[in-house]
Amino acid sequence: MTDQADTRYTVDSVDRAISLLQTVAGEADLGVSEIARRSGDSKARAFRLLQTLVRRGLLARSSDGKGYRLGLAALMLGHAASEQMDLIRIANPVLEELGQKIGETTQLRIRDDQESLCVAKWEPKRDLRVNAIVGRRRPLHAGSSKAFLAHMGDEEREAILSGPLKRFTKKTVTDPRLLRGGLEQIRKAKFFVSRGEINDDLISITAPVFVAPGKIIAALNIAAPENRVPEERISELGDMVARAAHRISAALGFRSPAANDIAS
Repeated sequence: MTDQADTRYTVDSVDRAISLLQTVAGEADLGVSEIARRSGDSKARAFRLLQTLVRRGLLARSSDGKGYRLGLAALMLGHAASEQMDLIRIANPVLEELGQKIGETTQLRIRDDQESLCVAKWEPKRDLRVNAIVGRRRPLHAGSSKAFLAHMGDEEREAILSGPLKRFTKKTVTDPRLLRGGLEQIRKAKFFVSRGEINDDLISITAPVFVAPGKIIAALNIAAPENRVPEERISELGDMVARAAHRISAALGFRSPAANDIAS
C-alpha cells in the first residue's frame, strides 16, 4: 500500500470542507454564493460547511458580515506548519536578510501541480513595494514560476506547454517555441530575470533552490518596481539572489559541484 490518496477512503464532507477552506485561503472576503460557485457545491451545502469551519475557528466572517476569511485556528495551523516544515523554517531568515540588504520584497515559491505557490515572504516597510501574498498561486509559464518549468522533465514540460497559457501582460510569453528557448537559458543560469510578465511595471530576479542535482524544490526571488532596478545592478542583485538560494539548498543538504562559485 502506498501513501497515494485512495478514493475508497475519502470522506466527501471533509474533502469538500477542505476545498472551501482552500478557496478562502486563496482569496479572502468572498461571499457564500461565489465560494459555492467556485467549489461546485450548492449554496445551501457550502453555507453549512462554511458555518462548521467558522465554529471551529478555521474561518471567520468578514468585517462586513458578507464574506469569509481565515480564522485564528488557521493562523495557528499555518504557524505550526511553518515551524515544522524545514524549507520554510530555513528560508525565512534568508528571505529577511536578503530583503533588508536589497530593500525590496523577497519570496519563496514551491510547485503545486501545474502552478507555483508562495509559501514564505518578506516585505520592506517602504510605502511603494511589491505585495507578496502567502498562498497566492501562479501558472508555471510566467514570471519566477518558470524556474520549475525549466527544471522539470521533458514529457511533463511539454504537457504543460501544449495546454492553454494565460497572458497577463503584453510581455507574457505564450508561444511554446519561444518559451522553450527561454527555459533552456534559465536551466543553465544561476539566476534569471522576468520583466513585466505578470505585472507591467514589475521586475523579478529568481534563483532555484535544489535538493539534488537538477531537482528543484523551490524558487527564491526578489520583486520590485522596474524603475528601482537599473540595468547595471542586475548582475549584482542576481548574484545575491543566487547565493541566498544556495544557502537554503545547502541547509537542506544539497551540495552542488559549482557550490564554491555560487557561495564565494
